[in-house]
Amino acid sequence: MYEEQKRELVRICHLLYEKNLVTAADGNVSVRVSEEHILLTPSGKSKGFVEEGDILVLDLAGHLAEGAGKPSREYPMHRAVYEERPEAGAVVHTHPVFATAFAMAGKTVPDRYLIETKVALKGIALAGYAAPGSDALAEQVRKVAAGNDAILLQNHGALTVGHDLMDAFLKMEVLECVAKTIIMSRLVGDPVAIPEE
Repeated sequence: MYEEQKRELVRICHLLYEKNLVTAADGNVSVRVSEEHILLTPSGKSKGFVEEGDILVLDLAGHLAEGAGKPSREYPMHRAVYEERPEAGAVVHTHPVFATAFAMAGKTVPDRYLIETKVALKGIALAGYAAPGSDALAEQVRKVAAGNDAILLQNHGALTVGHDLMDAFLKMEVLECVAKTIIMSRLVGDPVAIPEE
């Protein structure tokens, strides 16, 4: 079931690993494949080594429809995004170093320094802290999911929302690049904001 979509999900997981957007077994990725199902990465598996047979099919209530692994405990967070964003086709959650640094400081990545931020991400929010995998975290994400393509998770990581897997991946890549550039710029001096007009 959904073999082509599983192949694409595996490809995106490998790209996340190659780009250093995930380490060890952190992060999770999902794609909405029908009105009834999403594909989700399993718990405890490195995204760099995940294979098609590892990918799980879940119904929207979180019940396993196909696969033998344990679904990522972050499923409630993914479900919250899909419920709040009917147009969303994929969610990427990782722990990228520079974007997470902003989240640990309780700040969002500013959108006034690089044009890529507003063009590619169309909204960055900060979700309050709650334990990973908890319903409370899902609710924190739900509060800011509408209108934001990137969500920083306080003391945790980040997630991006896309119309498909590649879109969500590229948004994560842009988010981390922008966060890194801003942090490096601050080592050189005070970054200059793009004029509002």
